[in-house]
Amino acid sequence: MVQGRQHTFEVAGLVRGVFTMFDRETGTTWNHFDGKAIKGPLDGVRMELVSLEMLTFGEWKRRHPYAVVLSGETGFESRYREFVPGSRVGAPHNFEDLRLPVNALVIGVESGEDYKAYPQELMTGARAVVNDVVGGQPIAVFHDEITGGGLAYARSLNGQLLTFNLATTEPNWTAIDEQTGSTWDSQGRAISGPLAGSQLDWVSSFITEWYGWADFHPQTEILGTPTDWTDVTGPPTGQFGF
Repeated sequence: MVQGRQHTFEVAGLVRGVFTMFDRETGTTWNHFDGKAIKGPLDGVRMELVSLEMLTFGEWKRRHPYAVVLSGETGFESRYREFVPGSRVGAPHNFEDLRLPVNALVIGVESGEDYKAYPQELMTGARAVVNDVVGGQPIAVFHDEITGGGLAYARSLNGQLLTFNLATTEPNWTAIDEQTGSTWDSQGRAISGPLAGSQLDWVSSFITEWYGWADFHPQTEILGTPTDWTDVTGPPTGQFGF
């Protein structure tokens, strides 16, 4: 839904190495990375972002045992792998921000006009929960190493500022807050304790490759120090593509 009207999207190609699409209704071209229209009648309009957690299929079935799966036999199978003329796979060749390897996965967080990247490979063990402030907003970034999921949530709940620590990773990922001792899942929901049933507000965030995040947000900060990144992810390779 854009401006109260339902739109239907198709593949347009790649711009700066990032997938783009166009809508049938107006012919506007959209960047999927941040949901902004970049060309056409709706140029400058931005779609509303929604929370989308990356999970293993096993974890999805555990949470939603009766969920259905999209059939591969849709009649459009060839379109899923169709090469778009003039497109380019991977990072743009003039990409220069090698603070991280170009294809390193990060949890990108947007708060106001500020941006910060949290390298997944750095968020291991106790560091799978990071309490931080971005754009003046206290946030908590949760990363589940087993499922590969990672999102950010506001740490303020009903006027109380919470601080989170990792509680468990198996059989299910959970965190615990220091203020009430409540237990939280990776979706920002309190599943036990005094705050059981509460939901943290999602902060605009998603998992993406470094080159896309850095190219669209060149002023982004990064969690940690250069030494951390080198030790954990290895030096930037300078190699482009998937």
